[in-house]
Amino acid sequence: MALSQQYCPYCHQNTLAVVQTSDNMHFLGCDSCHARGPTVPLPIAPLVVAPPTILPHLSDESLLRTVIDESPDIILMKNYEGDFLLCNSALARLYDSTPEQMIGKSDADFNPDTEQVKFYKENIQAIIRAGKVEVVEETSTDNSTGEVRYFQSIKKPIKAPNGQDRILVIAHDITELKRAYQVIEEKEKRYAYAMEAAGEGIWDWDMAANTVHHNRKWCDLLGLDSDLSEHKMDVLASLIHDDDRTEMMHCLKAALAGNGIYSHEHRMLKFNGQEIWVYDRGRVVEYDAQGQPSRMVGSISDITTRKEYEQRLAETKRDVEQSNERLEHLVNERTAALARVNQELKELANKDALTGVGNRLLLNSWLAKQVASLPIVIIMLDIDHFKKVNDQHGHKAGDQVLQSIAENLSQFAGYHNPVIRFGGEEFLLVLSEESIEQAHLMAESLRQHIEQLQPTSGISVTVSIGLAKGCCEAFDATLQVADKALYCAKNQGRNQVVVGLSSDC
Repeated sequence: MALSQQYCPYCHQNTLAVVQTSDNMHFLGCDSCHARGPTVPLPIAPLVVAPPTILPHLSDESLLRTVIDESPDIILMKNYEGDFLLCNSALARLYDSTPEQMIGKSDADFNPDTEQVKFYKENIQAIIRAGKVEVVEETSTDNSTGEVRYFQSIKKPIKAPNGQDRILVIAHDITELKRAYQVIEEKEKRYAYAMEAAGEGIWDWDMAANTVHHNRKWCDLLGLDSDLSEHKMDVLASLIHDDDRTEMMHCLKAALAGNGIYSHEHRMLKFNGQEIWVYDRGRVVEYDAQGQPSRMVGSISDITTRKEYEQRLAETKRDVEQSNERLEHLVNERTAALARVNQELKELANKDALTGVGNRLLLNSWLAKQVASLPIVIIMLDIDHFKKVNDQHGHKAGDQVLQSIAENLSQFAGYHNPVIRFGGEEFLLVLSEESIEQAHLMAESLRQHIEQLQPTSGISVTVSIGLAKGCCEAFDATLQVADKALYCAKNQGRNQVVVGLSSDC
């Protein structure tokens, strides 16, 4: 809800608005630069006629000034030449100055690192020219201590009321996170050095494939060709001394049935027939859906000489096992963290950031997995007069309309049919193994449903829909037919469904 057409005192782009959250709270906010006031509870009466009396008067800029200065993140605004138009206390502390003293000056007046200063200026000018928000990782030097700090900065180009270029920067200090990653990397290096120095033969047993992968040192210990980096688990039995094989296999099976930790000392036969004593140990690191072990990793070491010194072996064994447990735990944590990050990046790459439905990358991935001859029907949907929604109600209302359309499309599509945001206000729904008649009924039902919606207060929209039937192999041709049908629906008055001629497969 816009209040008194009061422009944001920081970016001067949008009017401030009262934003209601899902947990009955609200705050003052700006859609352009994302400045916001404190979150406070809603009053008992609904917020529809007038702003709640709990909010301060909008002309009181001291409140927003306080919010910005109390932020732990650096907040600043510059012009195209890099001069400060706005800065908060966090930046002033970094530069050993005050916000008032910094206005009208540039980084060069406070930062002795000329390379950093040059990067700041070139970077903001490039972003202003591109006209797009960017997230940048950069460094800055603390003027009082000389310490280099790391920041992840969101940089948004904006226009002043007089048309001049400006840029808003919100920088989050990630120095401690950087240092934590450096500690992890250093520990991983020490782990690799320790394993190399210890002369460990590493193995990785894939139980589903019954295949063991191993490193060069494993081959060296047994006098085997180091290029042969894997073998079937059954081959291992032939390398174990006859007198030790039964006990060793019993110990391994007991580990798999118990806590998943295995260790055993036994004799193995080298390629030339020589016997060596090895200390073999491993740990189950993965389980299948039924809770059964599916992967075990471990190592072997040559203990032939040490078998003559049992007491010394016992002491060394304790130290090595404790060290390996700590290192293995660190490796497992690192692997799990990387897996989570990779999964999150994969999901983000396939989704439209605004609506949450798929993007063209997801569409291409879906098509690549389908049989070429799979019958499909493409439903191509365009929101009628969408520009008027943005012009009359603002881009926030337009975003809500897009999100509502996407949500309803997803409900109609079901789990297996992809919904794609194809353009600004265009969406695709791809139906597999549906007849054109069934798709037509679905499209008409969807059109009628959207016509009855009010995606946001006081706004109703209609959609025009084009249909075409084809197959995955001829997807582009089918898409063109659907696009032409959509064009016909637009020309014939909008808010209707038109079925195009089927493409050839």
